[in-house]
Amino acid sequence: MRKLLVFVLAVVPSIAFADPMSKEACVDAHSRGQDAKEAGRLTLARRLFLSCAQSGCPGAVQSDCARFADDLSALQPTVNFAARDGAGNDVPNTTVYVDGLLVATTIDGKPLEIDPGTHSVKFSNAGRDQIVTVVIGSGEKGRVVQARFGGGATANAPAPASRAARTTHPKGALLVTIAGGVIAAGGGALIFYGLSQIPSQCSITSSECAAPPNDPVFAQAASGARTVNLGIAATSIGLAALAGGVVWYVMGAKPAREAPVQAWLGKDSGGFAVRGSF
Repeated sequence: MRKLLVFVLAVVPSIAFADPMSKEACVDAHSRGQDAKEAGRLTLARRLFLSCAQSGCPGAVQSDCARFADDLSALQPTVNFAARDGAGNDVPNTTVYVDGLLVATTIDGKPLEIDPGTHSVKFSNAGRDQIVTVVIGSGEKGRVVQARFGGGATANAPAPASRAARTTHPKGALLVTIAGGVIAAGGGALIFYGLSQIPSQCSITSSECAAPPNDPVFAQAASGARTVNLGIAATSIGLAALAGGVVWYVMGAKPAREAPVQAWLGKDSGGFAVRGSF
């Protein structure tokens, strides 16, 4: 339905009501104009009412149509199209489509009547397209719908480079974290090795061996138990260092400082930017 509206918008103004309309045509335009108005198709409704407001139409119909056309003049929205390049210069040789249909081959600044509602406006220039979606309200006059072609930097100003936010972490935090992990892993290896050195007839939990006094298994069990205890201590220290290093790494993060001197390059010039206070 919207495409029909834009077609009528572009074509109907070229129709001249030179020939008087028949009574039946006047009544039909009056009826269809009211249907179009109810459907929100104000452009078509206004054109129909203007057609049946001719002097050749019956007096009652002519009076109604003239009044309805005047009422719609206040409700009829209009838009102005604009196209500019990256430097802000107008680009008049731009083709404009509204809801897929051609409405202008150049932009001349003249207002264009349009129905209220949501519209898709496509601007085409030198093989480049820009699509703008607009919502037009009843009675809105001179709404500017604009497209911009090209980058935002001018020839004499460098384009700003986008930078992702960077964060620095304490250098020592990473070392502590790695060292803690290594110590914890070594402690675990000592525990495993110490347990493997305890004879099967001895229990590390009860510190007893099923053997006669002065049996060599007692010395072996004692050595294995010492190794296990050393491994437990190393594991505890390593885990504490690992946890502390992680907390330090996270809590000590700070935004990275930008370099005081940075190079920049524009289209026709270049140089260095210096940051800091004097």
